[in-house]
Amino acid sequence: MTPYEAIGYTLINTTAVSAIVGAGSASAVFYGLRPLRTTLPSINYYEIGGGTRAFGMERQTFSLSCRAATPSAARDLAREVVTAFGGTSGTGLTGTVNGFDVARVSLGVDGGLIPEPEDNVFNAPVDIVLVYATTTVS
Repeated sequence: MTPYEAIGYTLINTTAVSAIVGAGSASAVFYGLRPLRTTLPSINYYEIGGGTRAFGMERQTFSLSCRAATPSAARDLAREVVTAFGGTSGTGLTGTVNGFDVARVSLGVDGGLIPEPEDNVFNAPVDIVLVYATTTVS
């Protein structure tokens, strides 16, 4: 499993997130760009820059765009995403995610709220930082 697959797996299999985007719905969670006029609410995520490596560990930042039809729905989804990955900077999800060993996942940046007028949606972006052993990646 790769780091981006571990992120997607966590999003799809977190009850509070899937309750918002659709239970077990991989069609509402996208790695990379989100197709225009996708069913809402939805999440797309991607890596920001290159990861850093030191002492056998890699640190990678992912931006997750939580989109919905209303500002409050977008922020509610973003809150559930942050909760799924352990909350705040310096704390977070640890352990094994579907065979992928996670050293830590924590909130990097809360991007507020961005209106997207081209398809009349609201985006509440958050960045999370994933730390894992370089030997974990398959």
